[in-house]
Amino acid sequence: MTTTPDPIHILHVDDEPGFAEMTASFLEREDDRFVVQTATSATAGLDILAHSDIDCVVSDYDMPDRNGIQFLEAVREESDTLPFILYTGKGSEEIASDAISAGVTDYLQKESGTDQYTVLANRITNAVESQRVKRERNRHLHAIESAKEGISILDEDGQFIFVNEAYADLYGYEPDEMIGQHWELLYQEEDIPRIYEEIVPTVEETGYWTGTTTGLRADGSTFTEDHVLALTDQGELVCTVRDISDRQEDEQELSRIKRAIDEAPVGISITTRGEDNSLIYVNRQFLEMTGYTESEVLGRNCRFLQGEATDPEPVDAIRRAIDAEEPVSVELQNYRKDGTMFWNQVSIAPVRDDDGTVINYVGFQQDITERKEHERRLAALSESLQDLLQADTRKEVAEIGVETARTVLGLEANTIHFYDEDERTLEPVAAADGIYGLLDDLPTFTPGDSIAWRVFESGEALAVDDVHADPDVYNPDTPIESELYLPLGGYGILLAGSGTAAAFDQKDVILGELLAGNLTSALTQVEGTERLRDHERELRQQNERLEEFTSVVSHDLRNPLNIARGRLELAREEHESEHLAAIERAHERMDTLITDLLTLARDGEAVADREPVALASLVESCWTTVETADATLVTDIDRTVLASESRLKQLFENLVRNAVEHGGADVTVTVGALDDGFYVADDGLGIPEEDREAVFEAGYSTGAAGTGFGLSIVEQVVEAHGWEISVGDSTDGGARFEITGVSFTDT
Repeated sequence: MTTTPDPIHILHVDDEPGFAEMTASFLEREDDRFVVQTATSATAGLDILAHSDIDCVVSDYDMPDRNGIQFLEAVREESDTLPFILYTGKGSEEIASDAISAGVTDYLQKESGTDQYTVLANRITNAVESQRVKRERNRHLHAIESAKEGISILDEDGQFIFVNEAYADLYGYEPDEMIGQHWELLYQEEDIPRIYEEIVPTVEETGYWTGTTTGLRADGSTFTEDHVLALTDQGELVCTVRDISDRQEDEQELSRIKRAIDEAPVGISITTRGEDNSLIYVNRQFLEMTGYTESEVLGRNCRFLQGEATDPEPVDAIRRAIDAEEPVSVELQNYRKDGTMFWNQVSIAPVRDDDGTVINYVGFQQDITERKEHERRLAALSESLQDLLQADTRKEVAEIGVETARTVLGLEANTIHFYDEDERTLEPVAAADGIYGLLDDLPTFTPGDSIAWRVFESGEALAVDDVHADPDVYNPDTPIESELYLPLGGYGILLAGSGTAAAFDQKDVILGELLAGNLTSALTQVEGTERLRDHERELRQQNERLEEFTSVVSHDLRNPLNIARGRLELAREEHESEHLAAIERAHERMDTLITDLLTLARDGEAVADREPVALASLVESCWTTVETADATLVTDIDRTVLASESRLKQLFENLVRNAVEHGGADVTVTVGALDDGFYVADDGLGIPEEDREAVFEAGYSTGAAGTGFGLSIVEQVVEAHGWEISVGDSTDGGARFEITGVSFTDT
């Protein structure tokens, strides 16, 4: 008889409805067990979680009401175990680090193509099945360990999800009648406040409580019960109850309870009350964790586990709690019998008799070395990023990278290969010394010849448990058994090898991806710095040429021009000729050209210092400095603009000069206001539409007397202020120049 597999209910949260629905379709196509619900915000997702049984959450990061990390934190407030996969296109080492710290189950970046949905489906299946196995194992373990005891399991809401026959018999119910009921069913109304105020907080803080309570049977009778409560990692509450109304100790029951405690998956110890708090009981897990035998620890205070690296602060916290007869939980460094250090999460609670007097202390010990090492590596990766971002060259980044991979991630045999775009190869550029214990020479990879090239092209990190079983293995005779591949964007790849099969797990992949992200950021910065240096070098060269040009124009051209003018005056004193006037006009034109050229060369920088400038008075001042013949000025503007007064004066002088030069001696020039700027218009001949783009080019002129630089200077002044200029027809048929994007001070 075949069993239909349980469905896997998935919640996918993404603020793009189309992408969420498409992902749901692909996932349900990947696995018939998948049932996908979608939501477009974290708030909607939390509502679904509150009303639906969900096996796994898949969430985007960048969402409007709260991001994926905040959504994860909200989910973790309700469930520490619900699988949660951050599936985002906005990936970075910072986001991944925050997600790990918040308790993410898995982290996956969105990619192009449909292969990503196969990867996502595998991640979901692994996470859900792992959680289901763990949940069932824990439930079975607790049930089996105390099968003949009165035992029940309550969910996080305090409702029974399992009761055995002995437990139901104690209270006069059938087991099925109790499933789904709240524990308050079994207590008198006057006893319930004590449970909420004393017992529940103790369990939540220490994970354990033992004592006596008064049970209420279905027929209304009561009995005194010996009650033990233990909180599981999944947030479920295991309750062991024994009827002690007659105060007769049942040795068989005590033996079973002792066996249950002996086999508990955490270290459990009981000490005496008093100055020394000596050990009177330790379970099997305590002995396995510390490496001692029972005879070596009984009668001693737990201080024998301390050593040179033990921080005195948590030790003092334990002492203060014991003196105050209060529960306490701390993390401290302890030492095994063989001298190796391990991180121990210790929770201690007083055990009281019926009168409330403390008679013993119970302690729970859990080895959290792996978790603390993970935290240390995360912190070290964060610190290494600063060194990477200070690197000046790609080679320096690679050298820091292999050393960080060795010292922080424990990848003793690792290399970094950079992609050579010209040769289309992955060239080795840095390596940890440990790699030479496995290889004599570092290979150069080419397209299609290796797992490394395949991973580089895919851009997705990969841990290979058996490289010899992979069809793309570079060298079938390699002594390397397993490898970790970490792409560095388009820059290359970091590889780590081991002579042991399956040496790299998912944690190595996640931490490796964080390091790879840091390396990619550093390489991007180096690339940008190199481009900036090249640009700065070009600018220096341009400035040097510009200085040389202005020197030639200012000195080498003006000096001969001044000499020519002087000689012209002398010639006039000695001779009279109609040619001398033409020479003078040529000199004046040369002087105007030199002045305009210097203006263009020297005044191209953006305007930094601005001041309020009244446009009407400035325009009238400019009018007096330009030869306007019989031209007429109309100022139809009363605005004050933030600008460089000297540069703005250049703008108006050149626009007025252009209008008089092309519009005739009796032209009328009007300066008026726009919503976001001003205009200068005339009633001359105007500018043909086909010439309007060319008029701002340096040297362009349609007049015999013009230099062709006037409107180039105008455009330069406009751009220096961050404004925009356009040319069109005026209402009188002449030219109209509009300057927009202007900031006024009188609005």
